Amino acid sequence: MTAFRRTLAYQPKLEWNQCVVLKKFFSKLTTPIDELDAAKLRTFCCGVQNVTPIGDLRAREEVAVVGEISSLRIVPRAGSSWLEATISDGSGSVVALWTGRRRIAGIAPGRRLVLKGRAAPTPSDRRLTIYNPAYELL
Repeated sequence: MTAFRRTLAYQPKLEWNQCVVLKKFFSKLTTPIDELDAAKLRTFCCGVQNVTPIGDLRAREEVAVVGEISSLRIVPRAGSSWLEATISDGSGSVVALWTGRRRIAGIAPGRRLVLKGRAAPTPSDRRLTIYNPAYELL
């Protein structure tokens, strides 16, 4: 009986760094995947030089943003279609719209890129849109 009490009484002391590791491990297990992906994307986007976070964009300013294409669709218009891509960097999202294009090589969901252009507000849904932006695939 005394041996049993000794094993119950013995508790190994955790080092400070082991507690931090366990805390990070459990926080990753309990945090939703969308939040983890957004945090990972924010860290990537913060590492790129000379760009503005999407959450800080203002209308009618020349900007350079970096992000990941979260959705891609073809908008049918009379005459020719437009290619619409929603770009997100973890702090917000912006729409890139290429007029007269159905497809652009290298532009696909999940692809990371840098966009350069003038952000314009859309009156219907208050999103910022960059028309025919220059882009660089990462």
